[in-house]
Amino acid sequence: MSKGPLILSNPAETHSTGDVPVHPPKLRGIQNLMLKLTIAVAASCLLATVSLAQEWTQMADMPDVGRHHPVNFVLDGYGYVVTGTKSNASISADFYRYDPNSDTWEVLPDFPGLARSYAYGGAYGGKGYLGFGSRGPAQKDLWEYDPDTETWTQLASCPGNARQHPAFVITDDGKIFVGMGNASANYKDWWEYDIATDAWVRRADLPAAARHHPYYFNIGDTPYVGMGHGGGIYKDLWRYNRGDDTWTRMADIPDQGRVAGQQFSYADAGYVLSGDNQAHGHFPTGEFWRYDPDSDSWTELVHHPGSARWAPGSFLINGTIYMMGGLSTTGLQKTMWSFPLSDPADVDPPAADFTSRFTVSPNPVRGTSVRILDPFSELGSEPVRLLNARGQRVRNLTGSAAGLQIPTDLSSGRYFLSFSTTSGEQQTRAITIVR
Repeated sequence: MSKGPLILSNPAETHSTGDVPVHPPKLRGIQNLMLKLTIAVAASCLLATVSLAQEWTQMADMPDVGRHHPVNFVLDGYGYVVTGTKSNASISADFYRYDPNSDTWEVLPDFPGLARSYAYGGAYGGKGYLGFGSRGPAQKDLWEYDPDTETWTQLASCPGNARQHPAFVITDDGKIFVGMGNASANYKDWWEYDIATDAWVRRADLPAAARHHPYYFNIGDTPYVGMGHGGGIYKDLWRYNRGDDTWTRMADIPDQGRVAGQQFSYADAGYVLSGDNQAHGHFPTGEFWRYDPDSDSWTELVHHPGSARWAPGSFLINGTIYMMGGLSTTGLQKTMWSFPLSDPADVDPPAADFTSRFTVSPNPVRGTSVRILDPFSELGSEPVRLLNARGQRVRNLTGSAAGLQIPTDLSSGRYFLSFSTTSGEQQTRAITIVR
């Protein structure tokens, strides 16, 4: 299913029950076609829309085997994956580093704490953080990773209940907010940890149902938490107001409740990616939504390929989100997909009747040439421009649609081909260059 842009605010809340993830057999396996989204220019006096030229690109698989509930963070432009549950059901202390420039993985020494799953983490000030989760009993510890010394240090444990599946929000001013989650019960408490002082303080409880496996993100210094699973699977979103230690309910995510996906923030917006649906089964497509705090509204984005994944991992590097692992309708995954969040700024929006008749191959580009495929005769005579992720022209490419030359001095990363057709349309296609 491919959906167009959708913006909704404050839909009615609905709940459903269930504790165990259900993955209905009627949902078919992974879709192989790339999903694309184009937002056409609005008519007349209505709001203008933005053109999205982005698409999902498959990257190098994770090492070893598939897993769910990995902990992820980004340090110095590298993505890190640690712990989780492997496809052989073993609880892991594995630790890996991903280089987006070479699209390669490196195996690091294992995490020295208790091997675990259902834990969470993030990064601040050039260091990574991991805590909570379970291996049998739930945990309440907190760890810090220093990439310069390649060492882990145990920090002060949370004074509250041990738990798995909590919200774990690191704000821009060096505070970690942890709450919700479950062990012997679902929780709604809320704790603030100060990285500078290694100290915890309890804050106001969430004024809604206790829950585990919620979605969460920060926008600047403000945490947002919502959705997840308790007595039902929820669709609400809450903002924590740090100034007066209160909570404000924001717009529900459209359609239905969801649980056990991924989340992140980028450019003053929050993002919710994949996860299970209201019945705790797979969405048939890889759900992807952006939350705008200024308008308190949600926008649906390009679905990732295949069914949605339960408990995947993700990290955001230089404006590109990478999603890996998790459980789909075809089993535990080790595949990884990337998606650029920034649009080329100087590319004209395509016409409203845009079709996907142009494709680029190979992609990712590891050699020195690419082809713009089918039909070549519709490519215009203007030079094909190579743009960086910010829409800035890198250079004009030489050659023809049957073999455009990619300069060998370009660094690895996300780029865009911008070209015209014989009918005057301006088209863009995303490519990933790997050196």
